[in-house]
Amino acid sequence: MYAKEAKRIRPSKSYEISLPRCVQEEYDGRVSSFWFAGEPLLLQLSSYIREDGPQVTARNRLQERIAKTPGNWTYWKRPLNENPQVDQATAELLDEHGVLWVHSYFVWSHLAVYATISGPPDVIRNPDNWAIKGLHSLEPIVQ
Repeated sequence: MYAKEAKRIRPSKSYEISLPRCVQEEYDGRVSSFWFAGEPLLLQLSSYIREDGPQVTARNRLQERIAKTPGNWTYWKRPLNENPQVDQATAELLDEHGVLWVHSYFVWSHLAVYATISGPPDVIRNPDNWAIKGLHSLEPIVQ
């Protein structure tokens, strides 16, 4: 069902993702935001192309992000993308307003994509939500 309702979106020239056809979209510089009107789930994406030097691992990028926001972070063990070529790391943090924030890094040799999903814990932790399914389809375009 999801595949029939999905469309391929290129938030930047470096990667693409499949999201539901009727998702709302907003692009603000490097950040792309996706949501459904009236629903509490938000997916945001940004990317960085490595032009030279060594690539920073997904785990290191995530640890740097966690260091900026102290709290009771929980690492996710299950991968959000099944591509064996991607290095990935994910962790979540419940804020003081009861909003769950999931931060993920997807890193290839030449590209890093940073994703955040925010919303109610029960919605986000449902592996069938549209944002999680979208991240399963995340693929680089640039080589």
